[in-house]
Amino acid sequence: MALTLARPAMAHMASFVAALREGYSRDTLRTETPESIAAIADDPAWFLRQTLDPPTTVVLPDGALGQRVPETVLWGVEGDEFLGSVHFRHHLNAVLEQWGGHIGYAVRPSAQGHGLASAMLAGMLDHVRAHHSELDRVMLTVNLKNPASARVIEKNGGVVRDVVPHPWVPGDEGRRYWIDLK
Repeated sequence: MALTLARPAMAHMASFVAALREGYSRDTLRTETPESIAAIADDPAWFLRQTLDPPTTVVLPDGALGQRVPETVLWGVEGDEFLGSVHFRHHLNAVLEQWGGHIGYAVRPSAQGHGLASAMLAGMLDHVRAHHSELDRVMLTVNLKNPASARVIEKNGGVVRDVVPHPWVPGDEGRRYWIDLK
């Protein structure tokens, strides 16, 4: 597959909705519902506006309201085909320092197993180096139940910082990694 990282665009929306219907989720803690998918399918322009210019607050998994950290969202695409997404949060707040980190990524189920997550993370690291030179390193987190994602991070230079409890899923743990940018 010839992966390109691109800003979310209308040309990719039909494929994005198809990815949602096959099980792609924008958030590992809040799965998509038929209602959320229908809302996106019914008004893709609204969804793109929300993605490219999001509100300044976010509802956290525990239901609390928090300040949204500025982020860059890129989609992994091949032509008009949506394959996955990668997000870079420009700085960390207390919540993201515990779980989430600077970068998160996800690949649609039908495109998994082809190295796309590694390529998307590598591409985002290049983007961060080019546009956020004030950062010496970035933090990523991964649930211990996701060894494939841990391999992606390690392949891209991730070094384990520590193991921490998941803040919203009792009994779950995850690794926090640092990736040097210099």
